Amino acid sequence: MKTLRRLFLANHDIAYTLDVQGISCPANAVRVKAAVGELKDGELLEVLVDEGEAVLRVARTLKDSGYRIVKVEPREQGLSVIVSKK
Repeated sequence: MKTLRRLFLANHDIAYTLDVQGISCPANAVRVKAAVGELKDGELLEVLVDEGEAVLRVARTLKDSGYRIVKVEPREQGLSVIVSKK
């Protein structure tokens, strides 16, 4: 599993980044669900995910689990999805 790592950004908006690129469905969604469960109020999680079915599966899992997708940005490879607790 690619590691969940703490980021030290000046604005502290993103608490963690989880890279699930290259991990097939549904394993990527399971890992994302476990990671968002670790979020504290006010923290954001950045998920790096492949385009296509992978991002759809992850987004559906997040929505069904009660989390909010704050932002989706294209990257050189895949997408960056920023997630928060509702």
